[in-house]
Amino acid sequence: MFTRSDLKAAANTSSYERGQQYFKQGYVGKVTREGNTFKARVEGSERYKVRLTVEKTGASYRCNCPYDYDGICKHAVALGLAVLKKFGPEVEPDPVPDTSEQALLQALMDTPVTTQLAFLTNLLRTQPQLREQFLLQVSPAVKPAAPVAAPNAPAAAAAAAQELTTTEEVSTEVYEALADLAFDDDALRQQTDYYGDYLEDEGDGMLELADEIIQDVLQPFAHFVAEHLAHGRLTRALEYWIGVYEGATAAIDPAADDYGLFSYEGYPARVLECWGRLLSESGADARLATHDFGEAETAAALALLFDRYADAGYPPDAFAALLTTLTRTPAVAAQLHTRLEAGGRPLSLDQAHVLLYSAEVLADDALWVRTAEAHAGHDFGLLLRLLDYYRQHADRPHLLRLLHAYRDQFSHRLNAYVLAHVPPTEDEPLYLAALEQRCRDTQSLADYEQLRSYWSETQRRTFVDELVRLSLRWSDPLFGAELLVAENREAELLPLLLSRQWSTTGSIPELLALAARTQPEACLDAVMERTEKLLADTRGRDLYLRITSWLTVLNQRETLRPQVALFAAHLYTEYFRLNALREELRAAQLVRTEQTGKTYRLVPPAPEDDELRELLRDRKKR
Repeated sequence: MFTRSDLKAAANTSSYERGQQYFKQGYVGKVTREGNTFKARVEGSERYKVRLTVEKTGASYRCNCPYDYDGICKHAVALGLAVLKKFGPEVEPDPVPDTSEQALLQALMDTPVTTQLAFLTNLLRTQPQLREQFLLQVSPAVKPAAPVAAPNAPAAAAAAAQELTTTEEVSTEVYEALADLAFDDDALRQQTDYYGDYLEDEGDGMLELADEIIQDVLQPFAHFVAEHLAHGRLTRALEYWIGVYEGATAAIDPAADDYGLFSYEGYPARVLECWGRLLSESGADARLATHDFGEAETAAALALLFDRYADAGYPPDAFAALLTTLTRTPAVAAQLHTRLEAGGRPLSLDQAHVLLYSAEVLADDALWVRTAEAHAGHDFGLLLRLLDYYRQHADRPHLLRLLHAYRDQFSHRLNAYVLAHVPPTEDEPLYLAALEQRCRDTQSLADYEQLRSYWSETQRRTFVDELVRLSLRWSDPLFGAELLVAENREAELLPLLLSRQWSTTGSIPELLALAARTQPEACLDAVMERTEKLLADTRGRDLYLRITSWLTVLNQRETLRPQVALFAAHLYTEYFRLNALREELRAAQLVRTEQTGKTYRLVPPAPEDDELRELLRDRKKR
């Protein structure tokens, strides 16, 4: 029995109190039970895996956190409290299962064959001695595998699948096997000898192990789909295929998913992805694409598929690729056209693509255009194909109609098409809207220069004001500054420059270069002020590189060179302990030095430098 008293006794006071807080704050994930073992993920400084096992002799705890002190950790306490809340104040261990021969025989009769085979396959894969015994036992009876069999498909599993004669039997067998799968440590560990590496893998390692378990269940069915296709039995192959699909979609969840492997895309979607991979590996896809099944067999297969899903109007999207592959002749394309349009319900996008392909095989342009028009708003690639169709057929009215209809929905992706294929003389508003959007997205000054020729002064001012305001929130305000220059509004550059954080904005040198054209002295004052302030609070070569880049820009203006040189010399002497700063000043050739051995000294100032020095002092006082 497991109670709250047992939990308190297993933890010290601090761990128990912290565990209570974790439990109350909802840090314990979904609790799963398998026999006498309870598992969950508990959030902390990291996400930890915690396990509690209740036995007659007491409870045991396991957590992968680094705690190793007095008693159990806070994560184990939190799990224990969650178990008591979910399963009651007194948790009793399950009775020991009956392991008699009679119980084993009963379990074998009650358990789906595919589940038994998956369990056996896992044991043989991970236990070399058992694998050797098995191979020695069956070797006289082993026959060469058929060429179409999947590489690791057990012969016994294939035989079991062959016993199933109807789609319903296949569906039931697949459903029961998938619903019984438990994706916990015990099952996943059996798939590899390096389970610890997979546990630490931040990518899809654990999903890969889960895929192997799923594929062990589905492999025999993929084998027989491929075998029937190899013998031209398309309808029989489709019966298996439908059965697997329906069994997979009915198995909403596995028996256990301790690591939330299927929480994103869902269990059925992952199973169907594994099924598609097996069909490819078994050669089924290749046979579908190359084998001529004949019109009668193909018609029978289509009838089976469409009749089974008549209430829905057409088969599920999972069969769309199959239908497209079968549409190789006008006769099949005509059947699909008739059946898809006779369903009486709107087509899904996948089924619409089947109809589009049928129209191409039939060379029916009207059908293709009608279908594309109905679905272009849900598929940008299809919209581009439809636009190209109208453009190649010189149907400009329909081309422009589509561009206007979908410009808001696909504006960023349609802009390039508009600018490439619609001249401003044909549709100026459409062209300018696309050009403006591209100008904003790419911050292209060339695009703005083109826009200027179409816009009034008021439109230009509105646009530039908006972009400058936005630039105050951007990490790089350079485009806003370039727009101000383009509009002869250089007086606004200095306020923009002074509004930035100079220690983090990368484009300060470019902004200085623009502002210094009209306000050089003010720019120098700003550089000196920011430099002194930053050096008072900050150190580091990154800062020194920034300072020298600012001074280098100003040094390119002839009227500022003497003052820049004096300020650089001031930095060199004032901050003589900052060797990295002095190195950068020398490297940028902002100071004149003479080298004696390993020592550098400043070149003595010229007489005229005294006046400049006084000027700099006055500026600093102001």
